[in-house]
Amino acid sequence: MSNREDWEIELEKRKILQESLITEHKKNKFIEEIRSGLGEQIIKEPNKIQKKRNFWFKIKKLLGWN
Repeated sequence: MSNREDWEIELEKRKILQESLITEHKKNKFIEEIRSGLGEQIIKEPNKIQKKRNFWFKIKKLLGWN
């Protein structure tokens, strides 16, 4: 193979690896959001755009002020 072909193959391998890493990151982020309580809100209102819950919401939930 020529250098150009080797370079193109290496470039494609890097793109595939990058896409898999991005997908894995997005999957882990989604799982973390579901575990942090966003899943309950999605079940209650599935067609509404969900806001990410912040620190204050979690404190209010612990104190029972929600």
